[in-house]
Order: sequence, then structure tokens, then C-alpha cells
Amino acid sequence: MTSTFFTVAHGATFVAYVCFALLVALRGARTTVSGFLFAAAFCTALWALASAAAANGFAPLWFIGATNPIRDGAWLALCLALMYPRGGHTLQWRGLLVLVSVLVFVQLAMDTFQFDAGSVAGVRLDSALLRVTTTVFGLVLVENIVRNSSPSELWSLKHLIIALGCILVFQLATRIPEFLTHNPDPDIEVAKPLVFLLALPLFVVSAVRFPNLKVRVHSSRAFVFHSTTLIGAGIMLQGVAIAAWYVRQYGGSNGTVLAVTILFGGSIAITSALVSGGVRSRIRRLINENFFTLKYDYRLEWEKIIRALSLNPEQESAERVLRTLCDLLDSTGGALWVYRSSWSQFLPAAKLGFAPEMAPIAQSDPGLEQLKLSDKAFLLLDQAPGAEEAAWRTTFEGAWLVVPLRYRAAIVGLAVLAKPRAPKKLGWEDESFIRVASMQLGAFLVQEETAQSLADARQLEEFNKRFAFVVHDIKNSIGQLSLLVTNAQKFGDDPQFREDMTATLSNSVERLQRLLTSLTTIGSAEGPNNHQNEVLDLIAFLSEFTKEQSKLGNSIVLHSNSSCLELELADTSNLRRALEHVIANAREASGTKQQIDVGVKTEADAIQIVVTDHGTGMTEKFINEELFRPMHSTKSGGYGIGAYQARELMRDLGGDISITSRIGHGTIVTLTLPRPAPRQSRRL
Repeated sequence: MTSTFFTVAHGATFVAYVCFALLVALRGARTTVSGFLFAAAFCTALWALASAAAANGFAPLWFIGATNPIRDGAWLALCLALMYPRGGHTLQWRGLLVLVSVLVFVQLAMDTFQFDAGSVAGVRLDSALLRVTTTVFGLVLVENIVRNSSPSELWSLKHLIIALGCILVFQLATRIPEFLTHNPDPDIEVAKPLVFLLALPLFVVSAVRFPNLKVRVHSSRAFVFHSTTLIGAGIMLQGVAIAAWYVRQYGGSNGTVLAVTILFGGSIAITSALVSGGVRSRIRRLINENFFTLKYDYRLEWEKIIRALSLNPEQESAERVLRTLCDLLDSTGGALWVYRSSWSQFLPAAKLGFAPEMAPIAQSDPGLEQLKLSDKAFLLLDQAPGAEEAAWRTTFEGAWLVVPLRYRAAIVGLAVLAKPRAPKKLGWEDESFIRVASMQLGAFLVQEETAQSLADARQLEEFNKRFAFVVHDIKNSIGQLSLLVTNAQKFGDDPQFREDMTATLSNSVERLQRLLTSLTTIGSAEGPNNHQNEVLDLIAFLSEFTKEQSKLGNSIVLHSNSSCLELELADTSNLRRALEHVIANAREASGTKQQIDVGVKTEADAIQIVVTDHGTGMTEKFINEELFRPMHSTKSGGYGIGAYQARELMRDLGGDISITSRIGHGTIVTLTLPRPAPRQSRRL
């Protein structure tokens, strides 16, 4: 069992350090320190391979003795390389270089050829003594690195120093008994590769941090997080299993009960830790601060912001902004105020797990004025506050952070966040990230408010347009009623005229009722364009329409070769209103005595209603630039809405209107409607 474990341990160390050496060679900076780190990792891998090979009879035993001093010498050379920028020109550094070189060379010779130099004063001069001496010098070099490094260098090298120092202390603790007894402990030999294996993650962290190494590791933070969590959970489960096994072996008659209890309790504790937001936050902070040069993966953070703002459109924009900010800063909750210019204050807009009451914040609030003048990205409230922070802490007891959301130079929102799940120390990188993220969130709030204002303006514009149409239709109805009043004085005794007058009055009342209905549907879910299609016999419709117009004194003649022509329209009243506008304009242009011709043309995919008058006509420039401009009229007392309304009504039906005219020859108005597909194809 021990031999197998010895081989597995050394094999795992070989694979790990070979991968680390390749990572340094392929992804590291091209510097002297990087070369020495590669050599140290490679020599450690070579020692692990030689030990496993010699233990299984694939290499001679002296091969282990040869690779052991090479490994130690490579790590000591790395220490000297790290000391070189500050002490390479000094005599002490050169003396250490010579002394370490001699020690490693002599130890290599003694371990390879298995000889010693005898005894002096009862002390045996052999490779065991040299190994102890080399380890002591290694500790001296590590101590010099710590003492002579600047704070920034120490920050990037501290993990390498910790790992190498622990390895040297372990070697010293194991080599002194070996020197005294000259009998190495087999269990210690099994543990040696595991010591190097446990120290490897610290070497990797320093390799990523140190500028002269700058190993570029591009594994995602999510991968590192889940890998670290998985490894940690595995280690804890292994510990629980060992504890249960120990209790089972030595727990007496209750060993089985205790073992099951420990396993069950340990599993619950591990599962609870894995699903705990606080534990996960602490793991993420540990990874971001120690395994990556930058605290944030800005590509992923920006993608997270965009996704959070884009998803769940049914939520209020202020709630999405607050939730996004809480997720970015790992806060448990908060509150958001949004500035409303009409109120001249910041009004409460969203709240998420926040206890303090939310009251409006005046624009002239002293704390807010300080934020405007200081241009700070945030105010931290859980530290010793200044005058500015003290005012906010008094108002929001227990709050952690105040984040102003800016748009250009103005503060458009204000977020007060609760404390994060894990203690969080905010530095310059956090300040830069919060400033940019808050600007983006502030711009989103402004854009949402602008979009809402634009939607309201469009709805008001739609109301104004429909109201203008209604006014114009009322004007047309008044014209018809005025014509009836005039004719009543002449033909009031004629029974036929009274019958026509009754029909015309009924038609006017019906039209005014439809106009009133159209006003009540503006802004509702059931607008005029949401009705089901109506089937209309166009020829019958035009025949009835021309008869009604003739009764009003208009000379209209229908020309059609078809007896029946079916259409499907969303609202047939729109077609009637459009035709009434066209006929009214034709009558005004040609007079009541001139004939107006109405014809029907069919094409492959359209049906055209052609209205021809013989009036004064219009110029092409007037048609292109003036005719369809709303609220622009050349008539005395006109509203300038008739032609524009007729075109909009036709477009609501899926069609359009076109006009050709010549001065002195009249005008041709063509109303185009889409032709329905054949019934058989519609069923398919």
C-alpha cells in the first residue's frame, strides 16, 4: 500500500509541476525570473519522476540523489534571481551566489557517488549535513527577499514566499533527524511530494501576480469558482469520512451510531455551506483577490448588466436597476430614489429587502448637495464617517453604501444599499467599476423615462389626430345639414324631398354617433383597428353611396362592369369617410352642376376606386408639397385635414390614395385597396 501511494504521490507531483512549467514557458513573460521559475518547476517534476521510477526499479537509486540537490539548487537560484534587482551589485549577494553554488555542487557529487569526507569533532561530513546547510541558506534567502522587497513586490510575492518558506521549514524539520540518525523515515519520504503539491497553488498565484513573471491564465472566474468549490467540498467530505472511520474503529459499542451521525451531520453542514450566499461570496472574493490580476471580469460584468436590464420587461425599470446594482455589489438589498423634475425632488421608486422607511429626498438636501459637488462614485457608511457620511448614516441606519446614478453632470437617481453578504473592502478598482456601472444605470433610467414620455406624447398625438379628423367630419356633416336647410326652403312641401331629408338626417346622426364612439376608444385596448374583418360587396356599397350623395344635390355617376365585387375590410366606415372627403373636395373644385364620375378597376392584387372631377385642377407641386400637409389649407375657413385624413383612413385599411391633376382639366383621385386572396387558397 505504501509503495503504491508513494508512486501515486510522486506521479501526481510530476504531472502538476510539468504543467506548471509549461504554463510559465508558454504564457509567462520573457524575463530572467520567469526562466528561473521554469527551471525550478521542471527540476521539481524531474525529481518526482526519478523518485517514482527508482522506487519501481526503472532507474538506479543514485538517480534520486542526483535530482534532489538539483531541485533544491533551482529553487535557491530563483531566490537569488528575485534578490538581484536590489542586491545584485553588492558583495553580499555575490557571496551568497558562490556559497549556494558550492553547496549544491558538493551535495550533488556526494549524493551521486555516495561518499563522505569523514568526521570532524564527532560530526560526520556527508550529504545529510549538506542538505541541512542548504536548507538553512534557503531560509536565509527567503528572509532577505521579505526584508528587501517593497510593499507592492511583497504583495505579489507573498504566496511564493509562504509556500517556499513552508517547504524549507518542512525540509529542515525532517533533515535534522535524518542527519542525526542517518536513517531516513519512509513515511516522510511519502509526504515530501505531497508538500510540493500543496504548495503549487501558491506558486501559481505569485506567478500570475508578479510583474516579472506575469503568467497569463485565462480560465474563467466561474470555472475557478466551481473548481475551488468542488475541491473544497471533496476535502471536507474526505475529512468527514476519515473522522467517521476513526470513530467507527475506536468508538466502542456506539462507534457505528457516532459514525453515521458524523457523516450525516457533515453532509448537511457541507450542503448548507455550498448553498449559502455568504459562503459563496467569500469564495468569490478569495478567488478574485488572489487568482486574478483584476478583481472584476469586465466583459462578464457588463454582459450581466445588459442582461439584467433587458430581461423581465414586465418589471419596473427602477426595480431592474436596483436589483442589478445589488447583484453587482453582492448587496442583500437596498432602495432607489429617482429624480422627478415636476416634483423638484427624488421620489421613492424601488425597494428590495430594505428596512428603513422611504421618504422623498429634496433636491436641496445637504447630503445630496455634497454628492453633487464632490463627484464621488459612492459614499461608504460603515466606516468612520466624515460630516458628509454622518448625515446619511443618521438618515439610513444600518446602510452600507450610497451610490449616485449620474447622467452627464446631473444626478438622476440615488441608491442606498444594505451590507454585502461577505465583508467587502472597496478599493480603487471598485470605485472605477461602480462609477462606470452607475453611469450606465443612470442612462438607462433616463432612456426609460424618455421612452415613456415619448409614448405618452405619441398617444396624445394620436388623440389630437383623431380629434382633428372628428372636427373635420363634423364640418362635413354641418355642410350637409346646411344644404338641407337651404333646400328645405325651396322644396319643403315635396313629399319626396321630406323622405330624402329624413334619410339624410338619419345618416348624419349615425355618423356623429360613430364619431363619438371613435373618441371613446382612443387609448383603449380595443381600438378601431382591432375589429374583425368585414365582408363588403363593393359594387353595392358604391351604388348606395352615390344615391345618398345624389340626394344631397351632388351629380355623381357610377361606372362599373361588375355586378358583385367582394372585399374584406377592417372597418367599412373608414372607406365611407374617405370617399366622403374625396367627393366633398371634388364638389368644391367643380361645383354642384359638374358631374363627378366614380369608376372601379380590378388588378391582380388590388382594387381601385377612381373618382374623377372636371374642376380647376391642381399643379404637381401643390400635390407633392401642400395637399397632404395636415393643418395647412388654401381654403377660407378650411382645417387643412381632409386630404390627409382620407389618406390615413385608406392606409388604415391596408391601401393608399394617389392623385393626378391638370390645371383646367380636373383631378383624378385613385383609392387603392388590397384584393383578397381566393377563398380556396385562404382555407389552405
